[in-house]
Amino acid sequence: MGYCFFNNVAIAARMAQKRWNVERILIVDWDIHHGNGTQHLFESDPSVLYFSIHRFDNALFFPFSMEADYDFVGCGSGKGYTVNVPWNKKHMGDADYLAVFHHILLPIAYEFDPELVLVSAGFDSARGDPKGQCDVTPEGYHHLTKLLLNLARGKIVVVLEGGYNLTSVEESICACTSSLLGDPCPRLEGPLTPCDSCFETMRNVMSQHSKYWGSLKIGGFALEANDDVLDIEDDQSKRSKENASSPRIQDDFTALC
Repeated sequence: MGYCFFNNVAIAARMAQKRWNVERILIVDWDIHHGNGTQHLFESDPSVLYFSIHRFDNALFFPFSMEADYDFVGCGSGKGYTVNVPWNKKHMGDADYLAVFHHILLPIAYEFDPELVLVSAGFDSARGDPKGQCDVTPEGYHHLTKLLLNLARGKIVVVLEGGYNLTSVEESICACTSSLLGDPCPRLEGPLTPCDSCFETMRNVMSQHSKYWGSLKIGGFALEANDDVLDIEDDQSKRSKENASSPRIQDDFTALC
């Protein structure tokens, strides 16, 4: 769509598969724009899990495609292996990104068990970027990178992509490099409460992908998009004799929603 001549991360994934026989690859795309090219290349391939957090604004943000929404999950045997987390407002920050990592990305990623992690590290989602207009801090990127280092036995490649504020890019890539070198995570600025729009997006994503990933099921049941949390709990109580669910999981999800 005009932002690059070659899709470096997608090429790297194919090379890893063909040259080094890597069987499972996780691509994490935190560039502010949806990676439609990467998605199209791997949307039917269950050996590549594509996870994108991007601004969507109800299809009013570039590349203006409905395929960037949460309900596009892949095709054929690749269903469930495309995970889109579409933001519908500006100024999404550390708390929102960390919530998505902890509640959606990491559960799916541990279940997928990648052998290699490739990061489409666009820093146009950083604080101060004029295009992305989001609010991820360098400290936030340090934490996100550290969380990914727990996957694939630390085999992670962070590839620079978008970014239109040189200071934001400079500080953010330094933070990621610090994390890759094993430096302890810095303190995050508070408050670290995700916004309501983040919760809505997370609920929608979980409703789609709990069909494909057991780690996203609530009390053993897939979440439907129109389910109310109370309805889920009532339904579970009716079947509690057959399916004993965890109060801890229910309480955590109730707090989440």
